[in-house]
Amino acid sequence: MSAKRFAALVLAAQLLLAPALTGTATADDPPASGAITQTPLGPITELDKELLVKVRLAGLWEMPMGEEAQTRAGSQRVKEVGAQLMSDHTFLDERVVRLAGQMGVPIPDEANADQQSWMAEMRSRTGAAFDESFANRLRAAHGSIFPAIGQIRAVTRNEAIRQFAQVCNQIVLKHMTLLESTNMVTEMGLSKPVRAGGAAPVQGAVNADPQRTAQVGATGPDPVTVLLICLVGAVVTIAILRLLRPKADVK
Repeated sequence: MSAKRFAALVLAAQLLLAPALTGTATADDPPASGAITQTPLGPITELDKELLVKVRLAGLWEMPMGEEAQTRAGSQRVKEVGAQLMSDHTFLDERVVRLAGQMGVPIPDEANADQQSWMAEMRSRTGAAFDESFANRLRAAHGSIFPAIGQIRAVTRNEAIRQFAQVCNQIVLKHMTLLESTNMVTEMGLSKPVRAGGAAPVQGAVNADPQRTAQVGATGPDPVTVLLICLVGAVVTIAILRLLRPKADVK
């Protein structure tokens, strides 16, 4: 085999094995969004279902707290923002319940443990203390879910989910702006939400899903792939050494 032909083969092998070695996807690879489920409104992924669950959970605690802001808040601006959040989430909740029903996606009927702890915190306060808690808890939750909605909007193949994600994206951005307009958002409101008791951060308006986190975080190469690459590398190295070894003189 000529040196040029051998070099071409080595280059081709490197190009084929590069994605596996680095653990990155190529431009044609689909997003890691899980299994596909067929619905009357078209196929959806686990990521699409996650959007419906998150929006439903957000409404389950933001609607009642927006309503309670009318009697607990000390600031007129907080009352106005609370009323707008309650109205918008009522609108979103009606849509998400209908969309989930059409797609056969189960959604929760009550707020999760973290959200209940935030509500308990706010319900223990009135006046300025309530205003501060309201502005920061809700701003943190919206800031956490905002990039997740953007990701789903970018990668979903389902037209109904795409349209719903677009509406959610606009409303969440609107709510962050409204909450910031209270001039009460501090560093806590710009960070990931934490439990009222000060526990470790949670992922946005819903509990983090360990299985989903493991799937998203597993970007490293597979051990079997690494072993195969090492073997290929060893073979290539031996072949190069043989090619470069001086030939014995023939007498």
